[in-house]
Amino acid sequence: MTAAPSCAVHTEVIDGVLVATLDRPGGNKIDSRMSFELYTAWARLRDDPALFAGVVTGTGSGYFSAGWDLASGSGGFAGVADFFRLGKPMIAAVNGLARGGGFELALMTDLIVAADHAEFALPDPRGAVPLPERLSAAAVHGLCRTGRLTAAAAARCGVVHRVVPAGTELAAAVDLARSLGSAPGAAAAVKEIGLGAHRGDSSFD
Repeated sequence: MTAAPSCAVHTEVIDGVLVATLDRPGGNKIDSRMSFELYTAWARLRDDPALFAGVVTGTGSGYFSAGWDLASGSGGFAGVADFFRLGKPMIAAVNGLARGGGFELALMTDLIVAADHAEFALPDPRGAVPLPERLSAAAVHGLCRTGRLTAAAAARCGVVHRVVPAGTELAAAVDLARSLGSAPGAAAAVKEIGLGAHRGDSSFD
């Protein structure tokens, strides 16, 4: 008998916050299966009125995500791109290196909480790949100089909302989501700020 494949994304609910944890050997690379499982998680967040926010994180402390799994022939957008107008805040708890598509996944959320050892990287920020529109000029400059941003540098550039000690990033992200859920007006404002950033502006349309 063939064993059922294990999940690439584990989900749990903590005080009304849906937490999706990337768990795929080899750096949590995003393939079509992981994208589908993340999409399923965000659909649950969208449809369940008892859930008021989502958090995405990775297992361990080495990688949040090493990016798209090009070897698999597909990557997708990890189910996030379809939910920009979800109406519920989405937060990334970055527990390690967020590289390439993993960095893009974190940027697709509304706020990023990062462990102090976390780093953000793009394969070739000097022009071989298009840079995400959400990145500030300071962030682009830092990436072009070194290829990576530390958590502290990303916070100074406005990419990261909060830097916390390693191992506490998930709890901090859940606490942030919980506080937003207790103030619906604040949650809507955070969501709109995230939408503005993805449009390349900071306006409230």
